[in-house]
Amino acid sequence: MSKDLPPLELRGVLLPLHTGQLLIPNANLCEVIGYRSPETGPESSPDWLLGIVNWRQRQVPLISFDTLIGSPVDSVGQRARIAMCYSLQDNPARPFMGILLRSIPHVVRIMEQLITPIGQPGEFGPMVAGQVRIGGQEAW
Repeated sequence: MSKDLPPLELRGVLLPLHTGQLLIPNANLCEVIGYRSPETGPESSPDWLLGIVNWRQRQVPLISFDTLIGSPVDSVGQRARIAMCYSLQDNPARPFMGILLRSIPHVVRIMEQLITPIGQPGEFGPMVAGQVRIGGQEAW
C-alpha cells in the first residue's frame, strides 16, 4: 500500500515595488528595514544602483529593481522600506543587497496549484525569470 505524499509547499515573500511585485524565496530575505537615504555610490554607477546603505556594520548596495527592468522610480514614499536580501552570487565581499520597496512585504505560500505562469518569457529582460499569478496577485 502506497501513501500519497503531501504537496510541496514553499514560503515566498512578495516585495512591493513601485511598478509591481517581486516574488522571492523567504530564505533569501534577511530583514526589512525602514528607508534611509543611501550614500552616493561610485561615479560610474548604473542608474539602478541608488547608492550604499549601512546595515549591521556593512556597506550594502541599494538597488531599484524597478529601474533595473526599465521603469524608473520618481520618488520615495513615506512607507518606503528596504529589503535586505542575500546576494544570489557567492561573493564574500558583497553577500547582501538592499532592494527599494514601496511598502511592507508579505509572506505567501507557494504551491503548484496556487501559482500560474503569465506573460511572455523574457518580457521584462534578463533580470526576471518569469511573471506569475499567485493568490490573485501578479508578481515577477
